[in-house]
Amino acid sequence: MQAATLIAAAESWIGFGGGIVATVVSAAVAIRQSQHSARTQADLARLNSELQSEVQARTALLERELLAEDVLKRYSEPLAAAAFDLQSRLYNILNMRFFARFGGDHERCHIAHETTLFRIAQYFGWSELLRRDIQFLSFPEADATQRVIALQSAIARRFASSDRDERLMIWADEQRAIGERMIVEEHGKVLCTGYARFHDEYQERYAPWCEDLRDQLQDPGSHGRLRDVQHLLCELVETLDAQHVRYPENLGRA
Repeated sequence: MQAATLIAAAESWIGFGGGIVATVVSAAVAIRQSQHSARTQADLARLNSELQSEVQARTALLERELLAEDVLKRYSEPLAAAAFDLQSRLYNILNMRFFARFGGDHERCHIAHETTLFRIAQYFGWSELLRRDIQFLSFPEADATQRVIALQSAIARRFASSDRDERLMIWADEQRAIGERMIVEEHGKVLCTGYARFHDEYQERYAPWCEDLRDQLQDPGSHGRLRDVQHLLCELVETLDAQHVRYPENLGRA
């Protein structure tokens, strides 16, 4: 009888101890599960934050690209027209003996010089307007926009280069100064002044920058620069008018 009692007590303690162990194990499992859940939630929160940051960055980039495309569309036609007019005059100077015909003592010599200077200034004006609107767009990745920016930079550098000791050198600051003087506001729109206004205001606004260039236009020493610029302007026109809506597919290179 006593042995049976002892056995029953032992079994009772074993059951009690087993219950304690089970409780401890369950508590440990619950704690680990809680810790794992907390880590999982933290990981998910971090991943969500990273994804949101990535989405915001990509959205901002897309917005800049769309804005750059909008700016390019706004200025593509007038910039293409200015580039076409200037390259056409440079072609005539280099290949059609423009100043041999209208320079020197010709009665239209003054107009020949002034209209050429106007076309240079007009290109600088529209180029400056595009540069102002696009400079803070963090170099958008759109191929057409990048190509236009690259060509504008190449044209500016070629006008400014001094390594060949050529005539008609116009430094970047001078290019911008001329372009800034060409920018006007009419009827709530910012654009470049036309030739009539350029002619009327020439002595006051443009002569200080352009008078030194006048004689150099006829100097054969400027032809290397003008030829390179003319080729780059043709590329710019062909890039801006990729569908050849307004200009021929292959512009003549001097």
